[in-house]
Amino acid sequence: MGMLLLLTACQHGASAAPSPASPPPTQAVAPRRFTVYDTTFYAHLDLTRYGAAKADIIYEGRVAALSGQPVRSPDGRPTTELRLPPKAAYQNLVRQHMANPGPLVLDYETLYLTGTPEVAERHYRKLSTLLTWTREVAPHKRIGFWDLLGNTSRRYYPWGRALAAHEDVFLPSLYTDSKDSEARWQHRLDQARAEAKQLAPGKPVYPFLWPQFRDRAGSGRYVSPALWSYELQACGKADRAAVVWGGGPHGNSDTAWLDILKRFLGHGS
Repeated sequence: MGMLLLLTACQHGASAAPSPASPPPTQAVAPRRFTVYDTTFYAHLDLTRYGAAKADIIYEGRVAALSGQPVRSPDGRPTTELRLPPKAAYQNLVRQHMANPGPLVLDYETLYLTGTPEVAERHYRKLSTLLTWTREVAPHKRIGFWDLLGNTSRRYYPWGRALAAHEDVFLPSLYTDSKDSEARWQHRLDQARAEAKQLAPGKPVYPFLWPQFRDRAGSGRYVSPALWSYELQACGKADRAAVVWGGGPHGNSDTAWLDILKRFLGHGS
């Protein structure tokens, strides 16, 4: 994935300095009713053990394979723009991704609302069709497109609003760049929230977080404990939820992020 934590509003302290009982930055504590959704695939790691809830992702490659479209990998992107698959096959795929309690994430990255008007309109029509088909077999699931919020050109906001009216949640990618500072990352989060208000005021925003850097300069390194802790706390201040993604076949080679997340969820020392 190039690619859903439920919370009440946090109360901000009025004093200039934290009280002695306040946790240090690397010991963030989740607000009450804040739920982390787990979409990770690190070997031998299940975040539900620490209070997270599982969510499902339908990757674009799996949709493309339904119509024989070449894909880079089952969980990756098709090599060309996603084609609409047979409806019955698609809806069967959706049924296979409804077991978990969290939101159903539709990760269709070749269909962002960008490019020429002709391309964006074609993408909109495909996204609208896929969302309709999904809703027909998953009427009670929370459904949203992964990172469409951050990949909709302003001139295509009318189409973005039309889709958002039938989504339950925005799922922007807030993966960390190697150049991100707390301020730079916070600016990106603020931009996502502002765009969400433009498209569908009041619609919940569930940022996607990844404990590793997303860019090549980061080379898969893990985000620093201080910045990772900051990201969790920032989500907890205004969002109802956040989603943690990431993984690989060789397991979790750095446990600092996990220790912080466990403390955040109240399952660590």
